[in-house]
Amino acid sequence: MIINIGDTIEDKKGRQGEIVNIGIATEKTDIAAENDTSLNAQTYDTELGYVGAITFGSNWCYFDQIEKIVKRKADDLE
Repeated sequence: MIINIGDTIEDKKGRQGEIVNIGIATEKTDIAAENDTSLNAQTYDTELGYVGAITFGSNWCYFDQIEKIVKRKADDLE
């Protein structure tokens, strides 16, 4: 699944929100991509299998906890 900053997602807990950060871990011990060395991305394909997390609304979750994309940012342009 390709996710982008600005997409609205739902996680496996049923929480929804707009993605404001996509963090990719660069160290084994930083599974939530919180260290200064982690990378921030504008877009990410979860099929790549990297470790990291997104921030959406006032929540966060790991990539594998994303259930679905509710609304793409591009939908706002239509």
